[in-house]
Amino acid sequence: MKRDSLITRHWMLLVGIGLLVVLHLWGLRYLLSHARLSSAVLAVALILIALKHLGLLGSVYGLVRRRPRS
Repeated sequence: MKRDSLITRHWMLLVGIGLLVVLHLWGLRYLLSHARLSSAVLAVALILIALKHLGLLGSVYGLVRRRPRS
């Protein structure tokens, strides 16, 4: 019985991740069809969105910010 619930949990996680990806791609398609953005602006926006979703935006900011000279 425990093995079946583990398999079900993995399938639910896989379906959830797939749904998340599909919804993001659908939103991106909608954005692209209604806005005229250059590819450079779009690339930067996608990178920032990916970093934000992964929780890495603060770490990247920490690497590139200027530190005061002492």
